[in-house]
Amino acid sequence: MRIAAISDLHIDINRDYPVLESLRDEVERSGASYLIVAGDISEDFRIVKDKMRALEDSSSFSVLYVPGNHDLWSPEPSKFKIDYIYSSFKDDERCLSGKSVTLDGVTFIGDVGWYDYSFGNHERFSDEMFEKMTYSGRTWQDALKNPWTRDNRRKCQAQLESLEEKLEKEKGKKIITVTHMLPIRDFTVLDARPEWEYFNAFLGSSRFGELFEKHGVSLSISGHVHYRKEVERNGVSYICPCLGYYSEWSFAKGHERDLAYHLRSSLRCFEI
Repeated sequence: MRIAAISDLHIDINRDYPVLESLRDEVERSGASYLIVAGDISEDFRIVKDKMRALEDSSSFSVLYVPGNHDLWSPEPSKFKIDYIYSSFKDDERCLSGKSVTLDGVTFIGDVGWYDYSFGNHERFSDEMFEKMTYSGRTWQDALKNPWTRDNRRKCQAQLESLEEKLEKEKGKKIITVTHMLPIRDFTVLDARPEWEYFNAFLGSSRFGELFEKHGVSLSISGHVHYRKEVERNGVSYICPCLGYYSEWSFAKGHERDLAYHLRSSLRCFEI
């Protein structure tokens, strides 16, 4: 079985680019039977569900995805509450939240994941400072747009327990996990910018990686940080295949605003 994986399409922020059409063409060329999208597709859950269905319907491959933190933001806060949005994703047959899916002998288990501040610099910042989700004049936008942030650690724990329950049930099978949030510190922002010693706290949790290694997961797909990295650790292959914002593509000299180049650079294909 050949699968393709990508994350952080941000089709609303990248609205001037034909992201989904170009992605479909790239996946078709790859020969993959399944496309996995690790969250942050749109900031409107209705668009996420419609676009993932339309992408599958117009392609020869099947689509599985998990929502990211942007996908959980409410397009109309007075009308759509977070519990409704999350339940709506769980009801979508293409979304891995709340379920496991076995295809061609491979079991896919996934969800949003969340963060517990474990990737932040605890020598510089206290738990109380992380709880504010604001530093150096910048506020992490989840704090404004997602009620889960009222108790980040508890929400992270709930996600961990849900994933572990499914991993226990599928014990002995070949498993691929998909989370939007990062499971290992290697994928956090490790450069010298001091603000990221704070904001890394909101990128994921090391406990996801520990959970995946405990249960013998074969492949872990994540996103969120807009990096493109791969790491092998304790029998698990970790990949972070993010497309990210068009404004970030300028780092590739000669390929600024080149959607096709960045899709090819982001998309990861595997024989399982």
